[in-house]
Parts: sequence; structure tokens; C-alpha cells
Amino acid sequence: MTINNPNETYYFLIQQFTLFSDFFMHAVFSHSRKAVQLLARIVTGKKDLIVVEWGLEVKKGFPFFRNDRYDLFIIDQYGNVYNIEIENTLRSLGKRAFHNMCLLGSQSLKPGEEHKALRENWVVFLTKKDFLNQNEPFYSYEWFNRKWKRILHTKAHICFVNGEYRGDDAIGRLMHDFRCTNLDDMFYDELREAVSYFKKEPEGVNAMCEIMREFERKSKNEGRVEERETIMRKLYAKGMDCPTIAEVTGQTSAQVEAFLKRNSL
Repeated sequence: MTINNPNETYYFLIQQFTLFSDFFMHAVFSHSRKAVQLLARIVTGKKDLIVVEWGLEVKKGFPFFRNDRYDLFIIDQYGNVYNIEIENTLRSLGKRAFHNMCLLGSQSLKPGEEHKALRENWVVFLTKKDFLNQNEPFYSYEWFNRKWKRILHTKAHICFVNGEYRGDDAIGRLMHDFRCTNLDDMFYDELREAVSYFKKEPEGVNAMCEIMREFERKSKNEGRVEERETIMRKLYAKGMDCPTIAEVTGQTSAQVEAFLKRNSL
């Protein structure tokens, strides 16, 4: 393997990344339509779903109001839209899912279209931890009248996928693959192929090394404690462990652990 600027530490860290590592996930799914389509089919249960368009870090919102960036934004062959988030924390998930759904729904109809033309909107959070601690593969939410036990058909779907689930089914295998550091242990060829590019192929490894160098430059070149702490918070939220954060930010593991403990992270 030829790496543009050889760095054994970077290469070692890349081998430890999983699809729950936020920026690694972004790189993998930006690179592979097949991996995106597999993910969308499994989390929605739509075996015939075809990804027509997709993007990572897609910004949605309106002027003068809060905008959000979607981890993964998909449009299928029928014009249905999907927001899939990879989440390492459980903070305010219900409110965040509702806000994301509002943004999706508000942009689902073109000028002049009638409401009956409204397409399906999906917000799916893949949570690293079990959202409700019930060991279910996923938790779905719909608009529901409690008294009459009737569903209001809005075509809006909110779902939380349990990243700790390990059942012998499609979601169980998917969540297993999301936590794999060794691509040879993966069940799905689509994910194995996409991950292999960034862990084994020189071009992909170089791309990941550059991303990590950028994090390192921001941490060291800025020279400000506030900047470094901001980066440590972001890396922790993206699923990095303490040794990895220490390597990227030029700290010791003990310094990172002390910082996270002080800030109740």
C-alpha cells in the first residue's frame, strides 16, 4: 500500500473505525450507492426501494429559523424522502426526530400540488444504544388517537433502530456490521466492499488520512484551548473513544478522560 504521507498511527486508527464513527460513515456512504440502498431497504422494510438521489450532510431549513444538517438524505424512485441519522447519544432524540420530520414534510410538496400528492417522509435514527432498553430491533412511531385507537395517515414515519440488537435477522446483521472493525467479519457484501475501500485501498486510505490530518491541524494550529475542547466534544459525539481522540488532538488519554469527566460527557 502506498500512502501519500505515511503515518502508521493514522492507518492503525482507521482500522479501528466502525460505521458508528460519524465521519467514517459519511465517507463510506458518500462513496457507495449500493451500501446506501442496502441500509435504506433494511431500516424501512422496503425490499424494492431504489435510491435515485442521496447526499451526506444535506442542509435543510428556512431563512430566520434553525437549519439542520442530515447525516444521510435519500430520495427513492417514487419521490419518497428519507433522513437517516447515525446517533451515538440519546439526548433529545424525540424532539430532534420531530424537528427533522417537520423540515422534511414542509418541503414535500411543490407549488400548486394538492395535499393528496404528499409523498412518504421517513426519519430514522440508528442509535448506538438501545433507545427504550427493550431489546427490540426498532421502535416505530406514528400519529395515533389513543381513545379510538386509530392511526392518522400522514405518510410520516419516525423510527429508532436499536444499535445493540443482535437478532438473527436483517436488522441484527446490519447492526452487527455497523460495529465491525474487521471488514472480513461483516455479513453484507455491499458494506464490506464500501468499507474495504477506505480501510484497504490506497486511494481510500489516503482520503481518510487527509480527514484525520485536518482534524489534527485544527486542533494544533489554532492553539486555543477552546478550539481543542470543541473538537474533543465533537469527536466524542461522533463515536470516537478516548485513545483515538487523544491521537487526533495531540492529548494524552488521561487528559481526554479528565476533560470528558469534567464536562459530564
